[in-house]
Amino acid sequence: MRSATSAFKRWFFGSVAAVMLVPGSLGTSPLGMASPAQATPHSAAPLAVQAQTSTPPLTGAIGNLYNTSAWARSVLLQPTAAEECTGSGSTSGCVQRFAGGDIAWSARTGARVVVNGPVRTSWGNAGGPAGFHGYPTTHTVTGLRNGGSKQSFERGAITYSPATGARGTSGSIHLAWGRAGFEGGFLGYPVTGESTGLRDGGAWQAFERGFVVWSPATGAHPSMGAIRERWRQSGMEEGELGYPSTDEATGLRSGGSSQQYQRGTIIWSPSTGARALTGAIRSYWSSTGAQNGALGYPVSEEHRQNNFVYQLFQGGTVYWSAATGAHSTTHGDVHNRYVSLGGAAGQLGLPLTDKLPRAGGLVQQFTNGWLVWGPSTGARIVGHPTYKVWSVNPGEFGWPVKDTWSDSRGTHVAFQKLETIWSDATQELYSAEAVDASTVVFLGDSQLDMDSWGEQGARAAGYPRQVVRSIGGIGYVSGSPAVGGSSATDAVVLDRILLPQGNPGLVVVTLGGNDARIMATDAAILSQANRLWDELRRKYPRSTILINGVLSRYDASHAQRRWVDGLVTREAAVRGLPRISMSGTATIAGAAGNYLDDAHMNQTGHNKVAPLYASAIKYVLGK
Repeated sequence: MRSATSAFKRWFFGSVAAVMLVPGSLGTSPLGMASPAQATPHSAAPLAVQAQTSTPPLTGAIGNLYNTSAWARSVLLQPTAAEECTGSGSTSGCVQRFAGGDIAWSARTGARVVVNGPVRTSWGNAGGPAGFHGYPTTHTVTGLRNGGSKQSFERGAITYSPATGARGTSGSIHLAWGRAGFEGGFLGYPVTGESTGLRDGGAWQAFERGFVVWSPATGAHPSMGAIRERWRQSGMEEGELGYPSTDEATGLRSGGSSQQYQRGTIIWSPSTGARALTGAIRSYWSSTGAQNGALGYPVSEEHRQNNFVYQLFQGGTVYWSAATGAHSTTHGDVHNRYVSLGGAAGQLGLPLTDKLPRAGGLVQQFTNGWLVWGPSTGARIVGHPTYKVWSVNPGEFGWPVKDTWSDSRGTHVAFQKLETIWSDATQELYSAEAVDASTVVFLGDSQLDMDSWGEQGARAAGYPRQVVRSIGGIGYVSGSPAVGGSSATDAVVLDRILLPQGNPGLVVVTLGGNDARIMATDAAILSQANRLWDELRRKYPRSTILINGVLSRYDASHAQRRWVDGLVTREAAVRGLPRISMSGTATIAGAAGNYLDDAHMNQTGHNKVAPLYASAIKYVLGK
């Protein structure tokens, strides 16, 4: 190849001078029409001697182009040398010199005009058809932007402008420049040749308004404008982002653009500038809809603080740590409250979830608690254990109206409907109602409706302060929709029924009637009863726990109620718990006719049974 290139240069740069020494060399002898294969370019006579005797012949494809194209004749003028041909078959090719340029032909490319000028000179300097560029695949194109010209070759192109000179482009870099619009695009004309030696075998080429960068792993991609400047600031291919892996994408929301790199993204918009996104924050941002999502464009770079990283966006902030992963706080009341509390470095710590809808409001979890926002109450801090219970049935509590606070009793939250206390000692959530030795806490079913026989009897026995948890349909086994379908046992264990904190004088359980109604098995009733009693003993280790049987009549329709009464009170006796059998008590009290239905008494019935129950309490408790 070197010898062929050298021979072409000697012919290319010497042929003009040789023919110009011979007057009349541009004579008017007829143009030959033989094919390139019939030409005899390797005559023993010097070219100068040939020019003295006749006008060089025009044959084959070269002659055909010249004779059939008025444009070719107008720019090339007369031939000044005979064809020079090399190779054979598919590798054959010829070049013929004219006063205004050349016609180059190969079996692969056909015949093309190479007009005198910087493009032809650069091609010749590179060895012409035997050099790097090979044969031309187009004619020389002139009249480009800013007086430029250009020609494509087998292995790239040569492009010229007065401001940049003639520069070759080839391979992947040439194709990437083409995707950007060639000299008419944003990059403009090339201003250097291709340079190699970058990291990992990469290469680059500079253009008027940017670069094209190539690596074996990523291919060639333009790098330009504000995105390129941000990449330069990061250390280019040696920096944290590595090589560009895509072309720049334009037409994003609000006129933005972005470009992907080996280890990140640079995104730009007119209002936010160019910002880099990397790692977990970039992945999270992409998963939320990128610039089209709630976060919008980044407005800052990543910031590292202690053990976490955060980045600001138009619509909020994304936080990341190895322990918590990536989550955001998006603009609004929850975000504003979080920021007012010191953000990630403040009381709540890092977010553990995104903002979530809940019961018509919003919630978000952080390392040290939740922010719970209600439409009329704003965003309030709720501790993790309390939130867990509230979230199961928020309607029973309402929205928090104050931030959580702590005192000697535990950790409080004031909700719209009640105040709660979490006890670290018992790991239980309670209601905050005050209790003392004169207080009785009732847990039962609808037998506690109205001013019940139980409540009247307890008052008469010396318990004037009363906290009543009366839930229709509930039992040891039987569930109620009021507590998510749970039984009384499960509701208490799961804190779906909140009992007051402290040491009440008496805790009374009045259950079993609904278990009789659904014909629950003895084994199920006993298992659930023991679970409930154990949980109450754990909650109230210093209080008396009294087990009531099932109020009933002596008629046959109440046989199952009497059976469950005996089952429960016998088990309580085995456990050593105080108990009162209510089997047949309605009949004994003369209240058999004072029922609203088969199971529920009217107020008169309650009033009749109450004295008997009061006496029983006093006896059982030794009062």
